[in-house]
Amino acid sequence: MILRRYLLRELASPFAVVCGSLLLVFGGFTSARFLGEAAGGALPARLAAALIGLKLFITLDAIVPMALLLSVALGLGRLARDHETVALAASGIGERWLFTAVLWLALPVAVVVGTSSLLVRPQMYQLMYRLEAGADRKFDLTRLPPGRFYADFTGGLVMFSEAADGDERLQVFAHADTGGQADSVVFAQRVRQRTEPDGRQAVEFQNGRYYQLDPTTGASMGSDVVIRYRTLTLLLDEEQATVRKRRKATANGELFSSTNPEDTAELQWRITAPLSTVLLGLLGVPISRMPPRRSRSSKLAAGLLGCIVYYNLLALITDAVENGHLAPWPGIFLLPLCGFAVLGLLIGLPQLSRWRRT
Repeated sequence: MILRRYLLRELASPFAVVCGSLLLVFGGFTSARFLGEAAGGALPARLAAALIGLKLFITLDAIVPMALLLSVALGLGRLARDHETVALAASGIGERWLFTAVLWLALPVAVVVGTSSLLVRPQMYQLMYRLEAGADRKFDLTRLPPGRFYADFTGGLVMFSEAADGDERLQVFAHADTGGQADSVVFAQRVRQRTEPDGRQAVEFQNGRYYQLDPTTGASMGSDVVIRYRTLTLLLDEEQATVRKRRKATANGELFSSTNPEDTAELQWRITAPLSTVLLGLLGVPISRMPPRRSRSSKLAAGLLGCIVYYNLLALITDAVENGHLAPWPGIFLLPLCGFAVLGLLIGLPQLSRWRRT
């Protein structure tokens, strides 16, 4: 019991440091995106801060398993470097005991990750989409700085203006998302924003041309349309994006009863998160076997490489399930199952080599 507490303390300290470091790295990447939009006027500063926090919380189901693997590799590597694992082996405490001790840390962490992935994560996505949709409903043309592109959250509208005249914009180009149909491009001498009687926001283009470009026509004119207009009104509507994004915010029961392979992939991704936590945590033990005289950076590099390979394979399998190229069963579970099989081989190889020597 004393040895287990000592080992858990040795693992918990690097786990907190590595988890915080990964959060800082991902937070910097996420902040660059949202703060860039806030600096460009496309997003209020307070909303950008809220979205950064939500995004960080959502990614915990991937960051925490990575941090667990790296902390186990570094913690046990430190014990090996100071020859404490040799002392444990001389006392009759072998590698199986190390795996059991790591499980004492990995299982509670997996429960937290599973709760976050299955219960909290959909709620966080729902809140994030609500905030994004709210930002789109509060579209403000005055946030469009001249000389820079503006894109709303839904991807339904991209605008560029060359100059400003009060709250209006001059020499404006705009692209409207038509849901995969013909591309719509608008040029206007002047653009202003108004509120419709039903409360929806509308962008009014004045004195310009409307281009509807059919992507199937190639170089020929075909069904392309060019229209000159005095006034053209575009109603801002985030409904299409809400439908496209809602899967990540859907309840588990609805995903389970669905026959859509994309829903199946989303549910399996959520269930895989705690399995990945236990698997990656235990994989840190074989990584810590690297020669003790090697630097800590070698174990860190090996752990990071393992995490990168694992999550890239997970993304590929998820994409295969969503597109119907891989059967729903085992589906995404195929990767954790293979991972546990490899882990079993790594556990058995040292014992097999010792048996052969005897």
